[in-house]
Amino acid sequence: MNGTYQLTPLAAVGPGMVLGDVLRDGKGNVLLAQGVVLTEGMLASLARHGVELLPILGAARAEAAVAIDPTQVQERLDRLFRKHERDNHGDWATGLLRQYMEDFRLKREVQR
Repeated sequence: MNGTYQLTPLAAVGPGMVLGDVLRDGKGNVLLAQGVVLTEGMLASLARHGVELLPILGAARAEAAVAIDPTQVQERLDRLFRKHERDNHGDWATGLLRQYMEDFRLKREVQR
């Protein structure tokens, strides 16, 4: 992922922001990979590790990094489930698994 990033103070970083470069500790060990979408738990852990600055992608690049293309998701699921017809109700377990994977990848709320 090539792009410009800014070193941003940890206090100014929020959940959902994207790392623009690999984050390493003082010894050179990788803490988080480039392109990771930060969560509250990650930010709390980084604070405990004494991390002060994070390489954060610019807002436009961050949105592009987490954008979901439904067509690509469907194509990938069609490939993974190529031996299962989407409307085949005889194999309910595979259909249910596909639906859960689709909901997860498209970040839909699961219907219970």
